Amino acid sequence: MPPPLPPAEELPLEDPTLGSGRRKLPFWRRFGGEGFIVSVGIHAILVLIAAFLIISVTKESSKKDPNAFATGAGGGSAGDKAKNYETKIKPKNVKALAKNAARITSKSTTATISLPDLPTSSSASMISGMMSGGSSKGFGGGSGGGIGSGMGVGVGNGRNFVGRPVMGAKIFAQRIAVYMDSSGSMTPYLERVEAEIRKQFPDADVYMYNGLFIYAQDGFVTGGKRFKGQPIRSFGTGARETDQKKLTSSGKTIFKKYDDNFKQGSAGAWIDIMKEEKGYDALVLFSDFQDGVTQYRIKGEKADANVQGGGYPIVYYDGIRTDIARGADNRKADEKRWEQEWLKAFNDARDGRGPRLYLFSTQVEPQELLTKCATGSGGQIKMVTWLRTGGQPPPDPVDPAAAGDKAMPTDPAAQPPAAKAYKPAR
Repeated sequence: MPPPLPPAEELPLEDPTLGSGRRKLPFWRRFGGEGFIVSVGIHAILVLIAAFLIISVTKESSKKDPNAFATGAGGGSAGDKAKNYETKIKPKNVKALAKNAARITSKSTTATISLPDLPTSSSASMISGMMSGGSSKGFGGGSGGGIGSGMGVGVGNGRNFVGRPVMGAKIFAQRIAVYMDSSGSMTPYLERVEAEIRKQFPDADVYMYNGLFIYAQDGFVTGGKRFKGQPIRSFGTGARETDQKKLTSSGKTIFKKYDDNFKQGSAGAWIDIMKEEKGYDALVLFSDFQDGVTQYRIKGEKADANVQGGGYPIVYYDGIRTDIARGADNRKADEKRWEQEWLKAFNDARDGRGPRLYLFSTQVEPQELLTKCATGSGGQIKMVTWLRTGGQPPPDPVDPAAAGDKAMPTDPAAQPPAAKAYKPAR
C-alpha cells in the first residue's frame, strides 16, 4: 500500500499566486469602453465626410452663373446680398441674325457724315462662331463682333446736321442766332435777308444793332461778358431795332439780360457773349464788314478827350480806315487773351463743343480774326454782293443721286464745311 498523501493546505481564494484564480477586471472594461471608443471614432469620420460633401456642394452652387442677372436694388446690392435671377440669355434665331446688314448710305450731297460699309456675314459664319465659342458662350462671341463696331462711326457727338441753303451758303445747324448790321447803309437788305434766313430757320433769333464793330480795351471786349468799366465808345441801335416778338423764349431771356451790352459793344459784345450760349449750333453775321476790329490800350495811358476814342493809343486795327496802320499789332501778351478765347471757342465747334460761325458780307471780305473763327469752326464765309443790285442768290446745287446724268457740278457750298487757308494780314 502506498503511503498516504500529506494533508492539503487550504489557501485563501483571493491569493494572487494561484494561477487558476479569476482576476478582477477594471470598471471601464466591464462597461464596454473599448467598443465605445471605436464606435465614436467611426461616427466622427462619417460626420466629417458628410460635412465636407455638404460644404463643397454649397460652394459649387453659390458660384454665379455667367448668364444670370444680378439686381442692384436695395442695401445689399454691393455683393453677396444681390439676388440672382436665372434669366439666361436665349439665343435668337441664327438665320435672322445672319442676314447681310444693309449698307447705310446717303444720296444727298449735303450730308456731313459718311458711314463705313458694314461687314457682311453669312449663316455659315454665324454658325461657326457659335460652335467655336462653346455651348454656353459661343453664340455671344460669334455674333457680337459683326454688328457692334460698325455703328459707332457717324453717330459722333450728336452735332452733325444736314446743311440748309441760305443765300448760296449751307448752314449746318439746328438752331441759330443772327446778328444783323442795322446801320443806315444796310437797312435796304434787312427785310429780305431775314426772310431768306427764316425760310430755313423759322425759329432763328435775329438781333439788330448798329454796325458790326469789334472794340477791345486792354484784354477785354467792349461790352463783353467780362468787361468792366467805362467804354470809350458806345454804338447803340441802328435804323431798325430787334423785334422782341420774334424771339424765342431763350432769345428773349438773352435780350433782356444783355441788350445793354450789345448796344455798348456792337457785334464784338454780341459774339463774346453768344459764343458761350449752349442753345445755338451756329452764329450768323450779316454786314458789309467795313467797321473792322479796333483795340485800345487804356491802362497807364493818358487820354485826350478831344480825340475820338478818348485819345488812347490804338494797338491793333483791321478795317478800311486809311489813317490807321492796318494790321499793325503792338499788343502785349495779356492784351491778346480775348482773341485767343474767341479762336478756342470756335475751334471747339469741330468737336461739338461750340457754335459754328457763318459770315455774309455785301461789300468787303470779313476781317482776318473773323475769318479764322469762321473757318476754324467749320462755318462759311459768303459774299452776297448780288444783294446790292437786287439780284438773286445762286441756285442750289443739284443732288447727283436724284438727277442722275443731269446733275450739275457740285458747289463747294453744298459740301460739309472744311477749313480754308487763312489769308495774310491786310
